[in-house]
Amino acid sequence: MKKTFILLPLVGLFLFITLSSYHLGPGLTLNTDYTGASGTQNCGSGPCHAIVASTSTTIKIELFDMGGALVTTGYVGGTSYKLRVTGTNTGSTLLPNFGFQLSVVKNGTTTNEGTLSAITGTHKGTYETPGIVIVEHSSSLAATTLVGGGGAGTMYVQDIPWTAPAALTGTVKAFAILNAVNNNGIQDMGDLWNNTSLIIPEATSTGAITGTMTVCVGATTTLSDATTPGTWSTPNTTIATVGSTTGIVTGVAPGTATISYTASSGTATTTVTVNTATPAAIMGASVVCVGMHIILSDATPGGYWTTPMTTIATAGSTSGVITGVTIGTATITYGISNSCGIGFKTFTVSVHSASGCVSGVNAVSNPVSTEIKLYPNPNTGIFTVNLLSEDNLQADVTITNMAGETIKEFTTYTNKAVDIKIERPAGIYFLTARTANGIYVSRMMVE
Repeated sequence: MKKTFILLPLVGLFLFITLSSYHLGPGLTLNTDYTGASGTQNCGSGPCHAIVASTSTTIKIELFDMGGALVTTGYVGGTSYKLRVTGTNTGSTLLPNFGFQLSVVKNGTTTNEGTLSAITGTHKGTYETPGIVIVEHSSSLAATTLVGGGGAGTMYVQDIPWTAPAALTGTVKAFAILNAVNNNGIQDMGDLWNNTSLIIPEATSTGAITGTMTVCVGATTTLSDATTPGTWSTPNTTIATVGSTTGIVTGVAPGTATISYTASSGTATTTVTVNTATPAAIMGASVVCVGMHIILSDATPGGYWTTPMTTIATAGSTSGVITGVTIGTATITYGISNSCGIGFKTFTVSVHSASGCVSGVNAVSNPVSTEIKLYPNPNTGIFTVNLLSEDNLQADVTITNMAGETIKEFTTYTNKAVDIKIERPAGIYFLTARTANGIYVSRMMVE
């Protein structure tokens, strides 16, 4: 009898320690994965209180970004998320507390994927062969939403941080088990559990935009992207517009427009060029003196300059430099030819005698109180330039020959003398200075 009395307290102590230890989580206590990731589908073979899963305890796993938004399109490699395990008591049994386990493996394997992190009230470990990484409760957790002491409507919610695996890992699968308990301190059939899983695909990158990347003003071109769904947009609506759901681009004005397609996996961009067969209006001075030049311009790119009246004036085919030859009137034409057709604009330039150009200076746009001082003139190719102005401005200077070919380019500032040397044959050259106030031209003779 004496031995019996000694044995019974020892057995009771063993049972108390064993049952109490389950509050620490079955992974830590028994080195056991009950999520199903290792192949064990439920707690039926172990000390999970009830023998079979209970349909009255519902459970789900959801993926949220760190801002709290639900993610349904899949994970992006290396991104931080929260895996939420949510259970609900739908039965009449009072279950005010709960415990759980959570794991993530590559779909169809037992290879752990990503990084789970333990938070307060939980711990993390590697349990059972082949070594499943699990986060589980470290003590009995109180219900998140308690209804009637733990009755129907009581909810059990646990968010666990998870960093997704590297890009190109592929689909992963999260496993979880949740045990809603009556908290009576013993292992009995009144504690009801359930388990579930969630397949999480890897979000694919947004595909390249395809389609015709040129369009005429007033015409349309349709772009597409293999990644769906998504939204089309452009910040360059003065050049082109795009249908947000259709990808139809409409040309508005000549130029280039950036077109973007945004899907959950990212944004792809492309550039659409808008062409026109009608050049813009020609801009520039309408008077030039014999032996001097002006520069005409057109906002429509890619065109060419011509004139049939080369005995009166010549035109640089790509530069727009118009040089006076003899007194008279010349018609200058700017033409374009592209996929939208062929178009022209004309402009009339009057060529005056050299005496019409004071000191050999001709301001060709936005005239202000500005003067080019170029000395000596004539010279041997060595001279000094000073652009005198009421304002201190940056000046971009170009020296060209009679054919409009560029001889030298440099940047200086107004009201600053600069010494220049050019090694060119004797002849007439033109120095063109461009500032924020206008364009100024001076003729120079090299002997």
